[in-house]
Amino acid sequence: MDTTDSPVPENTPAPKPKKRKFRWLKITYSVVIHGLALIALGLLGVALAVKMKWTNDGGNVDLNSRYFSEMAGKYNQGFQTDSLTFAKQERLMYQNVGLLAKYYPHNAKIILDAFQRSGDVTIALRMLDAANLRMKKHKGYQRELQRLEEQANEASLSIYPWANYKEWKEFCNVVRADSAAIDSVSRITGVESRLIVMCLVGEQIRMFNSSREQFKKYVVPYNRLILTTNRGYGVTGILQNTALKIERNLFDPSSPFYPGDYYQNCLNLKDSFPELVNDTIEAHKHLTIQRLMKGGDHFYSYLYTAFFLRQFQSHWEREGFTLAYRPEILGTLYNLGFQKSKPKKNPSVGGSTFNVGDKEYTFGGLCYEFYYSGELMNLFPLTSRPFIPTKELKRTIVFPEPKEEEEVIPTVVAG
Repeated sequence: MDTTDSPVPENTPAPKPKKRKFRWLKITYSVVIHGLALIALGLLGVALAVKMKWTNDGGNVDLNSRYFSEMAGKYNQGFQTDSLTFAKQERLMYQNVGLLAKYYPHNAKIILDAFQRSGDVTIALRMLDAANLRMKKHKGYQRELQRLEEQANEASLSIYPWANYKEWKEFCNVVRADSAAIDSVSRITGVESRLIVMCLVGEQIRMFNSSREQFKKYVVPYNRLILTTNRGYGVTGILQNTALKIERNLFDPSSPFYPGDYYQNCLNLKDSFPELVNDTIEAHKHLTIQRLMKGGDHFYSYLYTAFFLRQFQSHWEREGFTLAYRPEILGTLYNLGFQKSKPKKNPSVGGSTFNVGDKEYTFGGLCYEFYYSGELMNLFPLTSRPFIPTKELKRTIVFPEPKEEEEVIPTVVAG
């Protein structure tokens, strides 16, 4: 009986193995097919990404984007407003180039060459801004650069505090509009234009204090009447009684302030501007006050100011003194009036006191500071002769002969 456990006869042959080469062909074929499928899938994905704009690069915002924006508008048309601003920026440019040369002389030379070729300081400053951006993490460089900027700011300030106010710059702009009238008065009267402007400055600067509201109210809108006090008229604040006495002194040879017959020809007593009187104040009806009140044309304000100064000079010359080089005394007398004019060797400087910012001034002291400050020097220069001799004026200034019917006697109005 046969059983399942019966041993296989030894002479039975074993099954034959599959050939090895066919198995590797099958594997290779499978890999290629799957690889091609993956490549096709990838190409389809790329096409879809392009179609859906998934591959577009949105870009990143540069960390210095804000700096670039600031630099773009830094050197606009209003950058070089005047010669002083240009000089300041040119000086700062040279200093900055020198600082950069300590670390990168090659780049400093390139910037300096660019400036020398163009002559435009803003080109060099733009190039320096780019270099300074690259050096922003250099602590030593940044410390020295900040020190240069601080020194430049200090160098742009005036030693006279009143000249650093924004209102002073505005005042200078409006005074330029009157330069022709001031120069005309100066030529006629022989009084240096800077002395005339000195009195204007004294009257107007004291109007802006720490709050500066009065200055903003009156001086900035310079196209209308400026009443520096309740009793003063015109832009130089001449009082009514003072103006009338100035006129009397022109025609009264017995007055100690009589400057000479020449000056009678400098004033047309018939000039009047009744159309400017728009109130019921009795004093405003007088021709003298109408002349001082003339809006938009301040010629008479400057003319009476020049007469005033000339009469002080005549008074002191009679006593053997001169005020030609004493702007502080002229300013003091202008502020205090005829009654304080007492010729002597060592006169006192003073006048009304007022604050500008946190500093106290006297009228005469402020006049002295302005006169020698150099401010407005291009328009109203210092000269070697503050008062042209009257004899010389008679030779150089010719007045038309007045008609007989036009001859007038100066009106004296009671104070």
